[in-house]
Amino acid sequence: MTVSSSAPADHAPGSVGNDADVRYLVEARAGLRRVMPVTHAVSAGADCHALRALARDALTVQTGQLETVSACLAAWGRADVPGAHEAANGPPGLHGSSLQHAFTDHLASHAAASMTAARAEMVAGVHRLVRAIAEDALRAYSRLLAAIGDLPPPVTQD
Repeated sequence: MTVSSSAPADHAPGSVGNDADVRYLVEARAGLRRVMPVTHAVSAGADCHALRALARDALTVQTGQLETVSACLAAWGRADVPGAHEAANGPPGLHGSSLQHAFTDHLASHAAASMTAARAEMVAGVHRLVRAIAEDALRAYSRLLAAIGDLPPPVTQD
């Protein structure tokens, strides 16, 4: 993600965006918290090197987004909810091709939802930083969706 959590002047506490900006950030934070434990588990434990690499790339994107979104919300007085982080658990009992299908479906679903929300932010949001976060999400998830399509077919040993 190219937007840093310390950048533009309108990131200051006194320059809260409109309702669409706040809603986008709150929903992005919640969505990232749902997808990141699965991404983390796959990045650490998938048998397929290409799948692990995709998960690591996705986790890098998601971590950057979560940091930026959380920093913006904190600057606007919407502090993080204590205990809101989930444990890093992947899909239970899945391995090989089943894990690859579950993860790619999960990541593609998150990417589609993130891109839909980012497009809505681009239309209804007004805050410069939040719009930049949305633009970055569109680019990053477009790239991750393309990478899903580039994965080698899973080896069926399940």
